[in-house]
Amino acid sequence: MQRIDRQQLRAPARVVDLELSAPPGATEGAIDVSGYRSVWCLARRNGLPRSVSFWDVADDLTVHERDLVAGVTAPSGGTAPSDPDGLGTAGDGYGYGYDAGDDGVGLTVAICTHERPADLGRALDSLAGQHDRDFSTLVIDNAPRSRATADVVTRSPLDRCDYLIEPQKGLSRARNTALAHVGTDLMAWMDDDEMADPDWIGRIKQGFRHPSGPVAVCGVMLPAELETDAQVLFEQYGGFNKGRGLDPEALTTGSPTVVSPLYPLPAVGSGGNMAFRTAALRGAGGFDPDLGAGTRTHGGEETKVFATLLRSGGTVLHWPAAITWHVHRRGMDELERQFYGYSAGLTAFYASMIRSEPSTVWEMARLVPHALRDLGLRDGGIRSEEVPEDFPAVLLAAGRRGLLTGAFHYVSESLRSRAGGWRV
Repeated sequence: MQRIDRQQLRAPARVVDLELSAPPGATEGAIDVSGYRSVWCLARRNGLPRSVSFWDVADDLTVHERDLVAGVTAPSGGTAPSDPDGLGTAGDGYGYGYDAGDDGVGLTVAICTHERPADLGRALDSLAGQHDRDFSTLVIDNAPRSRATADVVTRSPLDRCDYLIEPQKGLSRARNTALAHVGTDLMAWMDDDEMADPDWIGRIKQGFRHPSGPVAVCGVMLPAELETDAQVLFEQYGGFNKGRGLDPEALTTGSPTVVSPLYPLPAVGSGGNMAFRTAALRGAGGFDPDLGAGTRTHGGEETKVFATLLRSGGTVLHWPAAITWHVHRRGMDELERQFYGYSAGLTAFYASMIRSEPSTVWEMARLVPHALRDLGLRDGGIRSEEVPEDFPAVLLAAGRRGLLTGAFHYVSESLRSRAGGWRV
């Protein structure tokens, strides 16, 4: 077993969730790594994420947990927080102390889905295993072609799980349907291809008690598996959390890592693990129906909401304690479409902002120098996370195509919405 850099991760890689504060003797077990070339390891202390490290195990059949603990705690790189207690800048009991579920604030988890009943069932099972059971669940079936999703909800082990249909295709439309029906003070979102960590609900609630008074709380999305080349390549690129570490951080306009609300690099949060004060999300206008999966723009809907909240003076809390486990795209074709879609969603977001507030075009012009620096695809820019030299050029090219076409797709989608009489 030898420690490696993220860029040296190779498929298949075993995902390991390691607790550093386990009692003596609890870390004597052996981890089967036969057939694996690498290990992707999340290290926690008292359940809190402390670091992510990578290990070459091509020549090993097993790895002992005690050896991983020793390797992880040795001073050598990794994606680790700078604050050893995980309190960020709070330091007053609001940091990472587990005290969720005692303030009576209601929370609804919304999951938008389209013809993926097996994935949805797995996501609902993960919610049924939450330590904090004080929440409701809402499943929005987007443009269904069968009763498969409804049947999964009917069989769900959750006590409070409601089902809605949004007949018009598009993730943002499904999100807005959920928003219109929620009656709780807080609203959390996860995707149907994720599993929530057992403390996820409690940690989301806890985040809203942070002294910064956030209007939104964003957790981290970590890989549930890394079995294929495509899944490992996505992690080499930085995964969903590229550019942000494991320190809690209150993000506001003018804070160190927020160049501008109109500059989402690194991303403020991911749409698959985010939560809002419901009133603030409604005040932001919800989600632009011409953005997001299911449209030509492919994404950008959550980016616009975050930008709107930041521009209005709100705080978005980056809160790594709230963890979901995501099943990355398994095939290269799917990954190429994902690279294209994320980039198209970025420039579609800019088109959406100009449509909503034409004066933002001048602020965008001032951000061009930052973009030229950070969008570098081979020089360690934020979006590439110093990808290896043999990183597939087809994926980077797909990202560049998306940047060039996203705004045009947004205009096309907007015209189609108006012609069809859909709400805008």
